[in-house]
Amino acid sequence: MRKVGPILFILVFFGLCKSQETLPYYQQYLLEGDFLFNPALYGKTDDVVVNLNYQKQFAGFDQSPNVQSIGLHANVFDRVGAGLSFFRDQNGPISSNGISAGASYFIPIDDDGERKSQFSFGTNVSFYNMNIDLAMLNPQDPGDPTLSSDANSLFLVYTNLGMAVTYRNLFAGVSVNDIAITNDIPIVNGIEPEPTKIILNAGYDFYLGEQMYVTPSVLMNFNTNSSKMIDMNVMATFLGDENSFSAGASFRSASNKFGNQSLGLSPIIKATVNNFFFGATYNFGMSDIQQYAGSSFMLSVGYNIENFINTRGFRY
Repeated sequence: MRKVGPILFILVFFGLCKSQETLPYYQQYLLEGDFLFNPALYGKTDDVVVNLNYQKQFAGFDQSPNVQSIGLHANVFDRVGAGLSFFRDQNGPISSNGISAGASYFIPIDDDGERKSQFSFGTNVSFYNMNIDLAMLNPQDPGDPTLSSDANSLFLVYTNLGMAVTYRNLFAGVSVNDIAITNDIPIVNGIEPEPTKIILNAGYDFYLGEQMYVTPSVLMNFNTNSSKMIDMNVMATFLGDENSFSAGASFRSASNKFGNQSLGLSPIIKATVNNFFFGATYNFGMSDIQQYAGSSFMLSVGYNIENFINTRGFRY
């Protein structure tokens, strides 16, 4: 990265000055990380859930983007859930860090006693910080005012809102993410907050027997810059007494005012062994940049801990 050409230099700072990416959205929501984007899912089960994700993008580059996240959530009191998450996004000379904390509230829809049918809503606050290591750049014009030492860091605060519902085998949710609290004016000193995102998802578990079901689902990600991303997913799950195994695929496409494009096809596998769960996905990119930049992959691990915070349990 010490010999960054003028074109790459312009691209880097164009990205800095136009918008700031919070936690990048990949397939975390299919690998038990849905609470990272919808705070209404904090405490959706009776366990304390710990989830870690690692995403590597554009594997053909030496210093390609990579994202790490760790989060936990639990039912903390009666029908109240809470969650906390942290992420780090490294992209060459640009590093971003964020931390989110929030709460949710659940309302049972029926008395099944297993939390299969419930409605919830929640909110959180995200604190985001971005830094640029100017020493990693070798610009054509070192005197460019964009490179001044007081312009290489940025701190923003966002809030997120969400609702979710499950009813028997049906699930759906909506969340509004990256609502700017600070720097909420469209452009201040050349800095534009991350566009607010509206995320909709829905799916259904079709049981083919007591120990197997297939789940088609869809997720739509809209933002205030008039662009949208759509995921079409299908997963098959095989159940055991305490274990499970799932396999499927996700197809992602995107569109904006300039046109439509297929972004990638991602096979996905995940499994649960007792209280430990893990998963992986590999993205076969379909965009032009993937031909020389390489594809991406994600690894996820987690653990369901018996709830030591709320030993009383969920209140119906």
